[in-house]
Amino acid sequence: MKDNRSFVYLGFDVTQAYSKFILKNESTTSKEVVLSFSYPFLEDVKLYKVEQDTLKLAGNVGIKTLKQSVERTWKVIMTLLPNETASYYLVFEKSKGKPLATDVFVQDRDTYYSKNAFQSIAIGSYVGLILLSILFTTLIFVFIKRTLFLLYGLYLTVLLIFIGSYLGYTNVLLPAESLDAGRAIYVISIELSTATFVLFAQQILMAKEYLPKLKRSVEVVIVFQFAFRIFLHFMANSMYAAQIEFFMKLWYLSLVFLICALVYEIFVYIKHNKKIGAYFTISYLFMAFGSILLVLHHSFGLLKFSFYGLPGIFYASAIEIFFLTITLTLVVGQIYQERNVLANKLVLQQQKFLNAFVQGQEDERKRVGGELHDNIGSKIANLKRLFSSKYTDEKMQKEFDDICEDVRTVAHSITPAEISLVGLSGAIDELVETIEKTEQLTVNFNTFQFPEKLNENISTHLFRIVQELLQNVIKHANASMVDIQLFGHNNSVTLSFEDDGQGVSQKNGSPGIGLKNIRSRVTQLNGEFLFDSIQGKGTSVLVIIPTKYT
Repeated sequence: MKDNRSFVYLGFDVTQAYSKFILKNESTTSKEVVLSFSYPFLEDVKLYKVEQDTLKLAGNVGIKTLKQSVERTWKVIMTLLPNETASYYLVFEKSKGKPLATDVFVQDRDTYYSKNAFQSIAIGSYVGLILLSILFTTLIFVFIKRTLFLLYGLYLTVLLIFIGSYLGYTNVLLPAESLDAGRAIYVISIELSTATFVLFAQQILMAKEYLPKLKRSVEVVIVFQFAFRIFLHFMANSMYAAQIEFFMKLWYLSLVFLICALVYEIFVYIKHNKKIGAYFTISYLFMAFGSILLVLHHSFGLLKFSFYGLPGIFYASAIEIFFLTITLTLVVGQIYQERNVLANKLVLQQQKFLNAFVQGQEDERKRVGGELHDNIGSKIANLKRLFSSKYTDEKMQKEFDDICEDVRTVAHSITPAEISLVGLSGAIDELVETIEKTEQLTVNFNTFQFPEKLNENISTHLFRIVQELLQNVIKHANASMVDIQLFGHNNSVTLSFEDDGQGVSQKNGSPGIGLKNIRSRVTQLNGEFLFDSIQGKGTSVLVIIPTKYT
């Protein structure tokens, strides 16, 4: 092998190559030297030691040897005697059409295991990062249920399989007779990770909204690329080997198209969302450059792409995952912000509908009350005068008086005294006076630092709430006493309502229509409604209404 590279590279057409090297032990004790390789899919590598002008096999590794690797990397241990100088031949054999690129390390045992310890820590940290990211995106998917997070979780899973196979863990996990399946897992995981990442990118970059035609083209290329590569590798291997250069160029061309398409989609998306677009761009750059450099290293042998014995794609994907997870965190924040804005709009719309309903209800009450007082009341009064002029029946006179009083009472209960004129306290006083005349109920009403002038909308709602609560007491509570108190505060008013009635059992189920109406009114005013009732011990209601921001 006449090559100036710092690593071993065998091109597509090369099936065999060898390299000669010499080791010298300058110490007076025997020394063990470890010869290791970074590429896990070596097919057949033999190490020969020159002894008395003959070649003696010192080690044989690779997936074709049907020997399972004890560790994730292939290695051969050589023993050098004191002051021994030994010559070795390293012979590589592989199938045509499958390039080979691997680092070869010659280290003493202590250096080898020290380096392995660092690699194990780095790999463990990488796996931890992926598992935490998968857990994060799974939890987010459960709550938000967006395909975006499902695709990201799938991409992380496939990426972990790809990196794991490229680091050589399939050689440890698979049985010796099935080691070649590790390379199949590697190829499938490459295609799946590419496909899932591109589909995930389409979602996060909102390509369906901004670039729908390009999105469809990208999806077609993804399906073609995946199906074509799998077909060639596993169903038409002989055809693939015969036309390897043409098929690889076609695959690289589709890869370049996907990279360029995503770059354009990123450019368009950043115009609409710079922060999320910037973080995604950083992650994409590491993924894209890592993939390109891996191809240049593995397929063409143009550069060395490993650091501290680990492939460069390992570091690139770790940084990519870190920035992608940050990107998704920002997306989650944006989704919740959009949902909050929508929820606020719905609340405002609901309040508008409720305001319109209550206002319509108040207008209808005024119309009916006015009709009772001005029209029907007047007609009954006229009928009374007409009857009095012709008849002197006192019983009938009393009946007319009772009817007129009932009509006035109903009219006043529907449309109380003008709150804007007499105030909320005055309106409640009149309501209490009317109830005490007609019902066997004592009502104590007091105010404490309650504002004389209050927003008419709040006053009307509070009056209706008191009216509704009193009606509930009369109909259901069987109470003898009610305490009503109004409190004024800097930025709010409070209504306290208590009775000594029979209370409400918690087993009665959902609250009645009256309480639902009260809750609706309080909600409309951005207030707080507290209800407490114990069977046999009465009922207590507290309503707190803000006045500053209502």
